[in-house]
Amino acid sequence: MSIHSRFSRLYPRTISFRLTILCLSAAVIISICISGVLIAHISGLVRNENNTYLDNLLDNLISGTDTIPYKASQIDRILLNHVDIQDILLRSQSPDYTAQDYLHDSEKIAIIINSLSVTDGPFYTSFYSSNGTFLFDGNTSSHPANPNLLYDQWISDHKAEIDSRALFLISPIHSPKEFYGNFKPLMVVRPLKDIVSKKVTAYVVVYADSSAFQTLLLKNLHSISKDIQTGPVLSIRLADTDGVIIASTNRDEYGLEIGQLAAPEQLMSRQSQYSGFTIYIEPSATYLSHALNATLVPILGILAAILLVFGLIIITLLQRMFLPLKNLISNMRLVGRGDFKLRLDETICHDDDMWEVYHGFNHMTGKIDNLITNVYEQQLLLKTSQLQSLTYQINPHFLYNTLQTIEAIAEVRDTPEVQTIATSLAQMFRYNLKPENFVSLSDELDHLESYFSIERIRFRNQISFQIDLAPQLHPLPVPKFVLQPIVENSLIHAFRQILNANYHVRITGEIVSNDKLVLHVADNGIGMEPSQVEALNRKLSEAGSAPVIQTKESIGLINVHQRLINCCGAGYGLTIISRANEGTCVNICLPFSPCTDA
Repeated sequence: MSIHSRFSRLYPRTISFRLTILCLSAAVIISICISGVLIAHISGLVRNENNTYLDNLLDNLISGTDTIPYKASQIDRILLNHVDIQDILLRSQSPDYTAQDYLHDSEKIAIIINSLSVTDGPFYTSFYSSNGTFLFDGNTSSHPANPNLLYDQWISDHKAEIDSRALFLISPIHSPKEFYGNFKPLMVVRPLKDIVSKKVTAYVVVYADSSAFQTLLLKNLHSISKDIQTGPVLSIRLADTDGVIIASTNRDEYGLEIGQLAAPEQLMSRQSQYSGFTIYIEPSATYLSHALNATLVPILGILAAILLVFGLIIITLLQRMFLPLKNLISNMRLVGRGDFKLRLDETICHDDDMWEVYHGFNHMTGKIDNLITNVYEQQLLLKTSQLQSLTYQINPHFLYNTLQTIEAIAEVRDTPEVQTIATSLAQMFRYNLKPENFVSLSDELDHLESYFSIERIRFRNQISFQIDLAPQLHPLPVPKFVLQPIVENSLIHAFRQILNANYHVRITGEIVSNDKLVLHVADNGIGMEPSQVEALNRKLSEAGSAPVIQTKESIGLINVHQRLINCCGAGYGLTIISRANEGTCVNICLPFSPCTDA
């Protein structure tokens, strides 16, 4: 057994199998594409959500870190604006200020400071003279003291800037280490100035323990990483106005410049509008992957489940679809053998598309069966008509000979009206026996004269007949019996309600556009209402494309119209113009050249 035959046995070479594989492949590809788009979109959403969260975190951290210098500056402002403290600071720098006064004033300052509710927390207060000499300690508890504010070189270099501001923050990095050791305070300096001379007379300094910054950062980090056990998720750093780290979730980074750890533009940051300090946040890979996985893993699981369900649905639908298709193929073979009576059971179709196919198949076989039956019946009818035509050809000859006998008897017995009727009727029968379908206009007019000879006797000479046609039109070929049915229709309908009047029928014609002969048959009968004219013209228009229901009043006109269209084409035929109580005109449009026989 060949490899090809083995493969065919394992995998059938059918449209249903190939379509199933194609649909499943398309479903997989579409799912992969959708997954890629969703993952990219969701990743962007996760990043945006993380950025929004970190922005809020930055705002909270800035607000928290601003609390410490703001509270220190509030203490500074209250003390500096206190009248008793201002008086003590000025008196303490006078030459006659005694030790007794110093003890009294120190105790008074301590009482004032302890009475303030804003001093709760790690805050210490000191007072210095205008030259930086230590004056008073504002706390009852001991803390490292700086004997002279200007001993530190950095503070001494920035004295002019300190004196020019109402409030000056000194980073813990620049606090005098030789006086404070491991205690790294944030210093808030507020100068007291003379109202008149604007010179600095004293300084109020509030020291805040900067370890509170470290505690704040670690507390926020713990609240973020409590659900993640794989390591630090964020690095949070607080840098002063010089970009030096004064607090960090990693204690070893204290005192380093932020540029030594990472490019500042690659970090998320927020600068305080109050202190000028900046918070930097650097998310770790663990944080980003955890945030992404927490969203993507459930979504990928849902997509896999959808793909599985989608595949099962495709297989089920294809099976339901191809079962009726197999039935259709087997029945088409039977129709190909000539069984056009076969009809499919449309109730076995489970979907609209296949039902349409079954319904169309049944409609097609029904039409074919009807066409075969109609062709057979038409052929049978044609044979019958041919036999009847041979029979009818015998009768006119017999009638023609009989009319000649009547004419001879009327002449012998001197009855001219009977003779005229017999002669005219004989001429009409002779005209009818002509085998040609087209005759000259002159012959058609002679036939019409024979018809009018009979009608004049019938109407007792109340009818007049007028032909106004140029002689050059008489030789033109026209279909036989194109005028007589129209004139007869006028006599039957146009004059039926007119009594004791003169009936008049006039025939005119002309050449139009050098390619059409238009004949006009006009009468002075009762005419028609506009609605009747519109309905009749509509019937004539419809008769040109399909058979119409003919009434007794319109059968002659419609027959002539259909004959003209069949033999001359769609651009020819009849049109009606009529006015009530004025008369009717029938326009007959014919080709200038001979038509095709029909």
